[in-house]
Formats: sequence, C-alpha cells, structure tokens
Amino acid sequence: MIRKLTVSDNEEVMALLKVEATLNLFIIGDIENFGYDSDVQDLWGEFDPTGNLHAVLLRFDKFYLPYSKDANFDAKAFSEIIAKDKKYEISGISRVTQVLEPFLPELAKRRQDTYFCECEHVNRISVNQDVIVRTAAPEDVAAIIKMRTNINEFGTREENEELIIRQIKQGVKRIYYIEQNQEIVAVAETSAENSFSAMITGVATRSKYRQKGFASTLLKKLCCDVLAEGKKPCLFYDNPVAGEIYHRLGFEHTGDFVMYK
Repeated sequence: MIRKLTVSDNEEVMALLKVEATLNLFIIGDIENFGYDSDVQDLWGEFDPTGNLHAVLLRFDKFYLPYSKDANFDAKAFSEIIAKDKKYEISGISRVTQVLEPFLPELAKRRQDTYFCECEHVNRISVNQDVIVRTAAPEDVAAIIKMRTNINEFGTREENEELIIRQIKQGVKRIYYIEQNQEIVAVAETSAENSFSAMITGVATRSKYRQKGFASTLLKKLCCDVLAEGKKPCLFYDNPVAGEIYHRLGFEHTGDFVMYK
C-alpha cells in the first residue's frame, strides 16, 4: 500500500532512512527543514502487508528522491507518481533508481552516474590568500544564478531563485563566492543542511578564472565551517578534475549516486 506520509509517520520514516543516513542526506534534510506539510515538498510511503514502512518517495520542488531498503518495492507506483510532473528530475542510490527505469523509458538516456563522498576532516592544502570569500545574502542570489548559466558543465540547469532565497533565510543553505572586478567568478554552496550533515553542491568557476585555486579556497572554508558545527560535508561528482580537488581536500568515496536530469 502506498499513501501520503504525515508527521505521525516521522519516527518510522527516520528509522528507515538512517540505516543509510549519509546517502539519504537530501531526504532527511528536507524533512527536518520543511516537514510533512509544505508547499514545496510531498512524501509518500510504501507499507508492507504487516503495516511496516518499506520505501519512501520525496518530492522537493521538481526533484524526486526514492529510497527503499532493497530493490523489492513498488517501482511502478512510484513511477506513476513521478510521471505526473512534466519537469521532474530524479536522484538517489543506484540500486533503487535503476528499478524505476523500465517504467520511465526516457530515464536511461538521462542517467548520470556519480561518486558519493564524505569528509571527516579537511587536509592542510594551500589556498588562494589573495581573495576574499564572501557569504551570499538573498540579494546576491540572482547574480549567482546568472553566473552559473555560463558554466558549460552545468548544461541547461534551471534554478529556483525564490526557493534558494527561502533556504538561505531558513538557514538550511549557505553560499560562498569570490568576486573579481565586481563580478562573481566562483561559487560553492550547501544544500539540505540538517542536524548531522550537509551536501556540497553548485561548485563552479568561470572558465577564465580557473587554475587559480578559487574552488579549493571556497571548498576548504565551506567544509571547515560545516565541520565546526558538528556536521559532515558530503558531495557527489562525475568530473575527474573536480574529483582530484575533493580528494585532496579530504573527501573519501563511500558510495554511488545516480541523477536523471
């Protein structure tokens, strides 16, 4: 049986998700930050015949994240929920998302496999001492989104300015950036911050400002600040050049994550 989840289900939901807590960082963070009664997200649960929660599907804006303790969940029903959204994107653990592929045929060509990493401590690496790392305020968001539209690796990424501002104001997202000649040229941010972890996302540097250590400088400060609050920085990547930076900083590969954009 599949039904909408409510706050009364939270204890059982968290018990299911925390078995693989870091890989479920997005789902846990969004539940902690936005709850079960929000205009920006919905949650569905699949219950087995004995009434125990077996699988969860989260919608956050246009992003859908499924999770199951194994591959034996009602992928067809989850796919039908997702397919009602014409602009959906999906991400999650490979063993779960791949079960959706037969029911959403277009997924195969949209699949992007990535490496999931965690950071327990930041290594002593050199950074660019000649730049100032700034913390974005709500009024900086439009310029940051515009900057990232010029990053080829991001493709035709669509960002929800209103939602990002809302997350900054709620304290569940922070964005650090570097300016040169009054222009934002490098950026890194957190997403889905929760009580024990934070996802590092949106790392970007304009092409003519690369090889200057800007990304490393932003990431080192971001990770140090997150760790100082007792949270574990996590991220996923598919770019080998970016991967070198992350591993040099202290990130270790702990799993695999799939995105369908």
